[in-house]
Amino acid sequence: MEFLFIVLAYVIGAIPFSYLFGKKFKNTDLRKHGSGNLGTTNAFRVLGKTIGIFVLILDITKSGLLVLIIKHNPSILGVEMLHPLYYGLASVVGHIFPLWMKFKGGKGVASSFGLLIAYAPFVGIGLLPFFLLVIYLTKYVSIASTSTAIMTLITVTILNLTIGPPQYDLPLVTVTTIVTILIFYRHKDNFIKILNGNENKTYLFKDKIKNKLKK
Repeated sequence: MEFLFIVLAYVIGAIPFSYLFGKKFKNTDLRKHGSGNLGTTNAFRVLGKTIGIFVLILDITKSGLLVLIIKHNPSILGVEMLHPLYYGLASVVGHIFPLWMKFKGGKGVASSFGLLIAYAPFVGIGLLPFFLLVIYLTKYVSIASTSTAIMTLITVTILNLTIGPPQYDLPLVTVTTIVTILIFYRHKDNFIKILNGNENKTYLFKDKIKNKLKK
């Protein structure tokens, strides 16, 4: 039964909220617009802020849901579950490689964040300022995402070596390593676009206003 929950986690993670919301409310196939990616960033850019926020919340929730449940209920119906982070990882994999979307989903950033804040909330929330700062300085969500993934891995590794279990255990380091690899893999095209000078930029706070004034 514990392995059936892995399948359930994958199925939940593979729900393409950005695609469903785009078709339902904007009659738009997100795969054919913007970057073509079924993730939160493309949802914001193509579908607008309101839908983007809903997509963000749901993408975070779908990977963190089972992690949170199993973290506080390690035994369900008398069956000992696997480590909660394995279910979160299955959801992230489902988000990135959804079966019904021909294995072309999002890039796993929001869903990975959901996994992290469900298991180690202080780490996830604590790294948010770093993520926003990198976006502000570089203007690239892709650089912020990959930089934060590396910083997360460094952070949980240090915490595992210093504080250790139960909160900062080896599975946290292992799953974070796998997720970091997946995030870098899904951003490989973005790195090429940055080198070619045609990657979309994101402007935050006053910087966004300045950019509009320049135009």
